[in-house]
This record gives sequence, C-alpha cells and structure tokens, in this order.
Amino acid sequence: MTKTQRQIFKGTLYALVAGCLWGVSGIFGQIFFSTFHGDALWVTSFRLIVAGFFLLFISAMQKPMNFFDIWKDKSNLPVFLVYTVFGVFSVQFSYYTCIQFSNSATATILQYISPVFILLYFAIFHHKFPKKKSIFWVFLAMIGVFLLITGGNVSKLSINPIALISGILAAIAVVFYSLAPFNLIAKYSAISVAGWGFLVAGIGSNIIHPVWQVNYKISIESIALVLGIAIVGTALAFLAWLQAIKYVSPLVATVAAATEPITSVLISIPLFGLKLNFVTGFAMVLVVVSVILLSKAEGEG
Repeated sequence: MTKTQRQIFKGTLYALVAGCLWGVSGIFGQIFFSTFHGDALWVTSFRLIVAGFFLLFISAMQKPMNFFDIWKDKSNLPVFLVYTVFGVFSVQFSYYTCIQFSNSATATILQYISPVFILLYFAIFHHKFPKKKSIFWVFLAMIGVFLLITGGNVSKLSINPIALISGILAAIAVVFYSLAPFNLIAKYSAISVAGWGFLVAGIGSNIIHPVWQVNYKISIESIALVLGIAIVGTALAFLAWLQAIKYVSPLVATVAAATEPITSVLISIPLFGLKLNFVTGFAMVLVVVSVILLSKAEGEG
C-alpha cells in the first residue's frame, strides 16, 4: 500500500467514524424531539456551546502555548467566519429544524444530496470535473441511502416547505464546513479549529436562543440525550470529520459518512424493533461497496 493509499484509507476511516457518530446523534435527536418536544434552535445553541468548550479544553491540555494561535493572524478571520456561520451553525440548525418539522429519515436524505453540490462547486469554480465512474459511485451511494432509509417507500418521507428548505440548506452547509476549514486545519490542529468554530457559532446561536430559556421538561433522560447530541454527535463527530478531510477529498468524505443512516438502522433494530428486510440489507451493501470503490477510484488519481 502506497503512502497515498494509506492516507486515503485513513481519511475514509475517519469519515466512516464521523458518520457512525452522526447516526447515533440522529437517534438521540429524534427521541428528544418526539418525547420532550424541544426546540431545534435551543438544541443548536446547547450542543455548539458544550462541544466548543469540550474540544477547547482538550486543545488547551494538549498544546497550551498554541491555544490562541488561530486568532493571531487576522487573515484567518474571513475564512473562519464563513466556516463558523455558513458551515458549523447552518448545518446544525438546518438539520435539526428539518427533523423537527418532519423526521430523521427526511432530514438525512435531504442532507445526503450534498455530494451533488460538492461536485457542482468544483465544476463551476475550479473547472475540475470528476471521473464518470466517481460520479457513478456517488449516485449509487445516494440511491443506497434512499433505499436504506425509506425501504423504497417514498410515503415514509414527510415533506413540508420548512422541512424541504431546511434540508436543502443543510446539504449546502455541508459544502461550507467541508471546504472552508481546509487551509485552517493545515495550519492549526483540527481540534482547535473545530473547538473555536463551535464556541463562536454557539455564542451567536445563544444570542438568538439562549440555553437558559428551556422549553421542555428537564429530566435525567432529556439531559442525557442533549449531552449525547453535544458530545457524541457534535464534538467527536466533527473532529473525526475534520481529520477525514485532511486526507481525502470532501466528496469521498461525504459519501463515506453515509454510514450515518446505516448506524441509525442498526441501532433502531434493538431499540425500536425495526425489522431488517432484503431492501434494507441490499441498501447497506450498496452504500458500503460504493464508498469502497469511490475511495479506490480516488487512490488511482
């Protein structure tokens, strides 16, 4: 295995881990909204603040002398703000708004059209057109995601105008948080970039909806769910994601993160009594094979 192939393997693995963590977080989110009827913006404010402090604490422990390095170069500010506002905040809020007004299946499927926007971005702004076989594996993976979540039954999708718009915005936000921090994580650690991004986005979100304005019943279960969303589905998942895009293209990382719905399905089997049928099993194989072959295609240059 060449150095390039090892890097692609490592990046794909990080993206797979990020997808699994997002899958767990999605289940937490659906349980929270269906049981406690919380507000998407409150969840966004809470998870960003908690995740930001969590990651920055680790960053300070690892490299205390470099803690404020990202702020010392003013040229970082425009890119950092784009990453924070249009990437971090937008994807969090849009995705959970879509779940709140529909369900996790609808939100996940709409978010997973993001590879199309990534392909369009590189084609329009960089005149970089992917190989035909890469496009084929991307769309095959998207078909797998659709079949996995719906079982081929479109009636499982709940589309209202707010859910549709927020889901598409979440997909576009994926492009921003995938591409914007690339140069930043090359100069600074991924944990520092993610930590500061979450904290700044969380402060902005709290101006709109402060975390102390709680509109649901506080209990051990509700707190455990929102902490799970903040730590597992935000801090750890996005850290794994930033590590992934250090080694592979955002396109490969996004497709590889399709383990999110696979994880949701696997967890739903014991948790909600979901029955695994032929279509679901076929969809899982389709996603996994597509990810492997797309990663292999990138390794070939």
